[in-house]
Amino acid sequence: MQVQLAISATIRQVFVTIHGPQLTSAIKKLQQNIEALTNQQFINTFQDCLLIKLPLQSVSRFYTANKRLYCETTTSTYLIHSHLHTLMDQLPPHQFLRISSSEIVRIVCVKNFTLTKWGSFQVNLTTGHRSYRLLMSKSGPPI
Repeated sequence: MQVQLAISATIRQVFVTIHGPQLTSAIKKLQQNIEALTNQQFINTFQDCLLIKLPLQSVSRFYTANKRLYCETTTSTYLIHSHLHTLMDQLPPHQFLRISSSEIVRIVCVKNFTLTKWGSFQVNLTTGHRSYRLLMSKSGPPI
């Protein structure tokens, strides 16, 4: 892939153009990655009664505990005033994965999956956290 940079004092706003012979999944993914970088989203979180606008790209997972929703980064944990199902509808689907009824993980933070002898997947995150996901049967409910 060839990358070119053109700087001109007449350009008022930065823009990116992707050229190719046809639309491929690689080009579509490149477009999504560029848009994610330039349209950084934030989420309102709370820590010690302070409102903190946290960049969505710093989040490794969302989880519920004690009937509250939390957001975890590599350095801290924050409270979120929302519900997990509502939050899932607002998150970019190509960046987050709901692994259970109480947890959503950022896809790039998934290190690997391990099948346990109990019939569930152990989800290992790059942060060192481990979660578990039950296998689904063909009819839908967990087995």
